[in-house]
Amino acid sequence: MSTEQILTEIDRGINALQKARALFLKDGAVELKAKAIAANTAKVTRGPAKRTAKGGMSDEGRAKIAAAQQKRWAKVKREKNKAAKAAKAASVLTATK
Repeated sequence: MSTEQILTEIDRGINALQKARALFLKDGAVELKAKAIAANTAKVTRGPAKRTAKGGMSDEGRAKIAAAQQKRWAKVKREKNKAAKAAKAASVLTATK
């Protein structure tokens, strides 16, 4: 490679770096502007939001729900035990044959 070709390549590299620098600075300026806008916006203070009344549940209602859930789980447990007993009985029958 000749000296002129090497210098040409160096100049291309310098131009590419200068363009990248310009883009970076441009993006940096945009970021700084965005930060400034955000800082100005953040200066507006707002009071605490009003709390709305939460819906409450009576003790009686809570007890009804708990009883219903216990009943559902008892049913599931009964069915599971029935299936386990049936499987055990089937395995005993097949083992004795």
